[in-house]
Amino acid sequence: MEHIWARGEAVTSSGLMKEVGACRGWKPQTLLTLLSRLAERGFISAEKGEGREKRFKALLSRDEYLARETSAFLTEVHGRKLSSLLMSLNGERLSDSDINELERWFDRLKKGR
Repeated sequence: MEHIWARGEAVTSSGLMKEVGACRGWKPQTLLTLLSRLAERGFISAEKGEGREKRFKALLSRDEYLARETSAFLTEVHGRKLSSLLMSLNGERLSDSDINELERWFDRLKKGR
């Protein structure tokens, strides 16, 4: 998705293979499977290009994609409980800056009610 967003326009499967597949050691079919799944989920569009080529374009902005995936993760893994997600981070070392940012976020949520 990052490579597709960076282009800001439709990209070809061969172009993505050169950029993504080669650096990750993926075979073309692996990349095409991933792209097909992203299209099925409504994240990208897939259009027929010349010959066997396909062109892919982002249907969601990066922020929209992250919101959607985060919501799905929160639902599937944490039963829609934000507290569960935050408690799972307990083993992680949150910096004072991270904690302050979370406090400001919670304060904004409280004021918005």
